[in-house]
Amino acid sequence: MTIGQTGNHLVSLAIGGLAALAASGLAGAHGAPEVEGVPDGIVKAHITKRPDIPGLSAMILDAPRPGILLRYKGQEPLTVLGTDGEAFIRFTRKEVTVNTDSPSWKALPNQSAEPGQTPWVTLSQSGSFGWLDSRLNALHDSGDGSAAQTWSISVATADGGTDRIEGELRFTPIQ
Repeated sequence: MTIGQTGNHLVSLAIGGLAALAASGLAGAHGAPEVEGVPDGIVKAHITKRPDIPGLSAMILDAPRPGILLRYKGQEPLTVLGTDGEAFIRFTRKEVTVNTDSPSWKALPNQSAEPGQTPWVTLSQSGSFGWLDSRLNALHDSGDGSAAQTWSISVATADGGTDRIEGELRFTPIQ
């Protein structure tokens, strides 16, 4: 070994040793840090029924608080109805707009569109949008925590028909 290689080798050993000491000292001497407010589990949402609307696809956004992502490539506008049955989000193949007067929009934690001349504001120019819908996080304690609860999000087509995306919520304990 040359002097340069020996120096590099010693530095590597020193860094490795310090990392091992630090890790073992933290884990062995103190254990995991105490944290308050840690949930016993998370709510998992699943889709059980998709409407037969050409061009519409839906998926759950899995996170600590579930969301939903809709993609629409149909020919006629499609409107998602809010929790009070109001027009909430409108999809076309090239644009997504939101009714900023909708109570469902106002209840969102991340709402960002400001009302203007019209209550309908463009959110996306892609035909896709995801949001944290309160209907996907409304699991009520059933006592034993084992029963699934259902949810639904209504969608209205341009011809006046309505259908629903339906699913279930389950509590999943953290092990």
